[in-house]
Amino acid sequence: MKKKQFQLSILMMGFLFMTGVARSQSNDSLSSPLLRNWRIDIHAGSLFYYGDVVVIKGAQYPIPYPRDWRLGYGLTVTNQITPNWGVRGRLINGKYAGRRDMGSTYYSMEAKLLETSIQTTYDLSSFIRNATEEYDYRIYGIAGLGLMNYRADLYDYRNNLYIRSEGNGNGSGINGRTLQGDISLGVGMDINLADNLKLSLESTYMGTGSDKLDAFVGSTNKNDVLQYTSIGVGYNFDIKKYRSGKKTSSNEASTSWKARKMTETAAKTQKAEKETQQTEAKEKKGSIVSEKVNEGSSAIDAICWAPEQVYGNEEFILSIELNKADLQGKAEVKLLLPDKYSAPEQDIEGAVFVTAGRNITIYYSQLPSESRVPLKIKIKPENPSQGNQSVYVIGKISASDGKSYKFSTVGSFKQVSPR
Repeated sequence: MKKKQFQLSILMMGFLFMTGVARSQSNDSLSSPLLRNWRIDIHAGSLFYYGDVVVIKGAQYPIPYPRDWRLGYGLTVTNQITPNWGVRGRLINGKYAGRRDMGSTYYSMEAKLLETSIQTTYDLSSFIRNATEEYDYRIYGIAGLGLMNYRADLYDYRNNLYIRSEGNGNGSGINGRTLQGDISLGVGMDINLADNLKLSLESTYMGTGSDKLDAFVGSTNKNDVLQYTSIGVGYNFDIKKYRSGKKTSSNEASTSWKARKMTETAAKTQKAEKETQQTEAKEKKGSIVSEKVNEGSSAIDAICWAPEQVYGNEEFILSIELNKADLQGKAEVKLLLPDKYSAPEQDIEGAVFVTAGRNITIYYSQLPSESRVPLKIKIKPENPSQGNQSVYVIGKISASDGKSYKFSTVGSFKQVSPR
């Protein structure tokens, strides 16, 4: 009966974890965060045990290593809800061990472990890194709750005699193992190998309210702890795109932590998108928008143009020319591309280029001396809808005289079928 109750609890955990995913899949758009920014990791490493049956530091024992460790491995599925916060389910399978000479008896312990947990992660690097800064790694904290299924066998090491077991058919877990709740705390580091591929290094402590993980109850009144230190490889994906059978590109669906971090910058362009709604009305009349911000100053204008027609998923060059007259200082240019268009990473002389999905931001810490500043940006379609498309551009020059000058424009092209 206990075994059935445990199996039911495991099924409930899985059901709760996947309910959000199932609901999200009923939506045909990518507006829900549960459809995006998923990641699956496989990992392996060492399981360490801290408890009563462990070598005391400094003591001399006839064993090859100062402490026992065993192999652990598992699977982690993560949904990055925001650029900083993530929620994940983790599974670990493996063994842990220990030994200690207590004078009258030289104890040796071997144990098997299956641990499942639901955890949250937070990007600690965000406290010291600028939101628009490009980076290739991040450090994150880990916290969560889990369930251990374990069986521990205690032996007399010298005489190779069995003493007793914990979780050997008398527990409520799988195959009669002992079921024990745990709290996990740790830290990890992601290294960006490619758009969709990550290398992860983690170390997590799993604390329990039990002193029986080693089948030995000591006199210290301290509970046993496990540590899992691992290396893994993770792959990012979007559930909706795979479910619908659409091909996913590295630019649009990498959902890497790097791209997610850049969306913080993209969020700032939401205000810009509202400002360009007025521009769209003017564009219908065939006008190119030019805005003069400060009275008595020369007009600052920009022009944006693209090929008259774009065929299928062929990359094309979007051109922008900024007429700044004799102004000097800093500048920020923001672009909002049509749906299902993106810009790969690219170099622009004298500027910092940041891309996040449909949103592009170009930063000049010092504008070129020329009165006209040309920009050429490579754009990649990803199975877009056919018909007329528009690119919205807004920007601001912070001149060296302390004044600000804003500008905006719209570029148009027609998306057609492949050649």
